[in-house]
Amino acid sequence: MDILREAGDINFMTHAEFDRLKGLVSGEFGIQIKGDKRLTIHAKLSHRLGILGVRSYGDYFDYMASDPTKEEVVHFMSHITNNETYFMREATQLRFFQQEALPEIKRLRQAKGENRVDIFSAGCSSGEELYTLNILIMESGLFAWGWDVALTGLDISRAALKKARRAVYTQNSFRGLNGDSGGFVKKHFDRESDGYSLKQPYKGNVRLRQGNILDPLCLDGIRDLDAIFCRNILIYMGDDAIRRIAENFHRSLSDCGYLFLGASESLLGKTDLFVPECRDGVIFYRKSRI
Repeated sequence: MDILREAGDINFMTHAEFDRLKGLVSGEFGIQIKGDKRLTIHAKLSHRLGILGVRSYGDYFDYMASDPTKEEVVHFMSHITNNETYFMREATQLRFFQQEALPEIKRLRQAKGENRVDIFSAGCSSGEELYTLNILIMESGLFAWGWDVALTGLDISRAALKKARRAVYTQNSFRGLNGDSGGFVKKHFDRESDGYSLKQPYKGNVRLRQGNILDPLCLDGIRDLDAIFCRNILIYMGDDAIRRIAENFHRSLSDCGYLFLGASESLLGKTDLFVPECRDGVIFYRKSRI
């Protein structure tokens, strides 16, 4: 039996309410919430319920379900998901991208008589990964003249995308540089009163869009991508959701394109649309030839 507790005027979440919210998260976003996370979710959401004037999580669920725009569902997800990100995250993989993948991408494009590069970052959050990729591309010197380089970032959270568009960061966003952030920041950012603003050359060719990677329309109009980065997202997903995401990526990635996942993620046993390759100790995925 649930014991009713209160924080302010917000009733603590019952097991039944928790199960309904878990079902919503799984159905809409493919995310599996394991264990009893009621206290964690309550801590993250109670303030939102107070703003809306809603006293119980059952009423909050009904409020979300009655909204045809799904705006509150998106707001809900932005509160409970972890937008952990920083510049140069998973440096070994990024080094491979710059030193091995980019030269190959250039050769393949030139072989087709094309001079464009298209990169996609799923779950781009506040933009650190996306802008890291852009910095690496520009610093490679491979696409300096006559090349059309475009990067697209996708995230479910409008608040995170707003931060990405502003592209102003604090020292916390540079913690992946292992204490060697000074030169990186000075080269690529301008000092602002509230942080460090990314210099304009690294923003002009970046596009940001709001969407859910389970939705086929999230990649609408995006085809023949050279690389997709989807790192540290699938680890929270169920197998069915992973298969749906793989199908979306398969439609939009070029036949020779790269799919990069997080170090703890794998598509093995979940889909036959992609096969893993390992080069220089880095695992990535290519479209299967079946």
